[in-house]
Amino acid sequence: MRQPFPIDPLQHHFAERTPVQLRFNDLDGFAHVNNSVQQSFFDIGRAEYLKRIYGERFYQNPQVLLVASYKTDFITQIRLDDQIEVRTSIYELGNRSLRMFQIIFDVRRQAVCTASDSVMVAVDLASKQSIAIPDEWREKIAEIEASPIISKK
Repeated sequence: MRQPFPIDPLQHHFAERTPVQLRFNDLDGFAHVNNSVQQSFFDIGRAEYLKRIYGERFYQNPQVLLVASYKTDFITQIRLDDQIEVRTSIYELGNRSLRMFQIIFDVRRQAVCTASDSVMVAVDLASKQSIAIPDEWREKIAEIEASPIISKK
């Protein structure tokens, strides 16, 4: 039996909404978007959210958030003519990690197609060690989310 989502995807206001253009080469032999391609859509939404945390120098930051684990539920098929966007939100902050919930949402059908719950860890790239999530990032996340986030600091 499928576990419930950490937040209600139809009621939650997602802080980041990233439109994704579907391409013919995203399809598999059954003419729906391949599951591995959908993971790359989550990466696109995650990157847009992270740019909002640490700015346009996203790829030059010496401290970053890296995906440590994720769980993905494939709920309904995505077809080439669907109009999708990746909706992204952080819903829990720990000392060194956070929880991010994302959905691939079909705007036309008003349906959740895919959902992903991930854990991201703050890492210093030079030392290759986990670090405490900087207060500056915490403040930015609170500003982006504009709602209370469960903090486990």
